[in-house]
Amino acid sequence: MFKISISLTALLLLIPSYAASLDNKPLNTEQLITKYQSEITQISPDSSPYDIVESLSKVVFKSVTDAKSRGDEKTTKELMELIVKQQLLPFVDVRFAAYKILGPQLKQSTKEERDLFVDAMERNLVETYSSALVQYNNQEVNYEPKKDVTGQKMVAVRTELLQPGGKPLSMIFKLRKNSKTGEWKAYDLIVEGISLIDSKRAELSQPLRNEGIGQVAETLLED
Repeated sequence: MFKISISLTALLLLIPSYAASLDNKPLNTEQLITKYQSEITQISPDSSPYDIVESLSKVVFKSVTDAKSRGDEKTTKELMELIVKQQLLPFVDVRFAAYKILGPQLKQSTKEERDLFVDAMERNLVETYSSALVQYNNQEVNYEPKKDVTGQKMVAVRTELLQPGGKPLSMIFKLRKNSKTGEWKAYDLIVEGISLIDSKRAELSQPLRNEGIGQVAETLLED
């Protein structure tokens, strides 16, 4: 019934142009995790948000290229989901994003309802981002120069997706700094002026009012 669909182009914010030469040997999930885990662990969540976006994007794209070159359609889909879960999600503040989508409904919810809604949003992210990664066609991303973020709690990393023969696509990757841990995590993407969180809140506002958080979350998890 209700389905949240995050713009596929938004995910490309995390993916710069990268060229790699790969063999065609089969790649299973365990090998994919092991192969790139050291690069992921080198990305520090408390470093500059600009560095996080660029460093993470390089690892993600290498993983995607590797996975797509080595498996059939079913295996590739499974590997894309693994990449999202193991590489992207640790750098996404799913709970904060889910709470922003709930808006005023948040104050009227129970802990159980909030947790269920966060689970639904996480599952949707995995499905949407993995589908987007399968469709990636080596577009190049330009990043704005790194800035000093001392004392800031929210940062917007501005980028452009270069499309062959077309106008560059404007994308803004919004990150939030956790006041307790000092870690930066992404929570929203703005594509050509459209906030994903705002659009999802508008999409679900009426169902949330009419059916409640718990019912909407359960419906999303069933889809």
